[in-house]
Amino acid sequence: MEKVTYEHSGELGIITFADKPLNLLGAELGQGFFKAIDQAKQDSLRGLILKVDEGHFSAGADINRFLGMTPDKAREGFRDFQAALHAIEAFPFPTMAVVRGLCLGGGLEIALAFDLIWAAENASFGQVEVIIGALPFGGGGQRLAARAGANRAKELVFSGRIFPAKDFERWNIINRILPEAELNAKALAFMQNLADNGPTIAIGSAKRIINTYVEKRLAEADRLTLDLSAELFGTEDLQTGAKSLLANGPGKAKFIGK
Repeated sequence: MEKVTYEHSGELGIITFADKPLNLLGAELGQGFFKAIDQAKQDSLRGLILKVDEGHFSAGADINRFLGMTPDKAREGFRDFQAALHAIEAFPFPTMAVVRGLCLGGGLEIALAFDLIWAAENASFGQVEVIIGALPFGGGGQRLAARAGANRAKELVFSGRIFPAKDFERWNIINRILPEAELNAKALAFMQNLADNGPTIAIGSAKRIINTYVEKRLAEADRLTLDLSAELFGTEDLQTGAKSLLANGPGKAKFIGK
């Protein structure tokens, strides 16, 4: 059985980790993840979701891979890992990671690359690399800082502690907590609606602006906002949305992502 599956429902790409119970980031799961991201780049998507159906989201790296690893080999592996995370962050449409159970180390770094994180009530999170004398190789520290601030990120990285979902929601690292039995169905329905009906160009532009603010602060984000806002007036979706609002009131427009 494949440890990572990729499929799409309409224009929603769906990646599933299927190496239960822990979904450790070993060679096979890692390559499956990279392959799924490459496939998502080639498909005409308007949304992407990463989930698990059973077991834990991911307990992080398979530490057996680190034994005897040379610095050159480590650099090569981390370069590929970061490239996959950068690709997720650059997708011009909304993305979501759906977390149940443990989400640790590299698993948390993967989740942090997605725009939204929804979690089950039983989910637990930790940037735990310090327990083996390491640091977050995929950029988890800086991504935690972007969401929760530098001081909170330092606490999470320095301590290596595991925290319940309610703490990560309170610190604005994750977006929403749901009962485990409802999590996947509601997350898929939310993302399917965005992929089927969302104004994808507007959402993708807003994503670029927010990411630019995080990386380069307000002035650069404002400059980009001016450019991208003007370009939206050349889209079918904006005209459709404006006409629908005037004729039918809010929330009735059906967007096609063009």
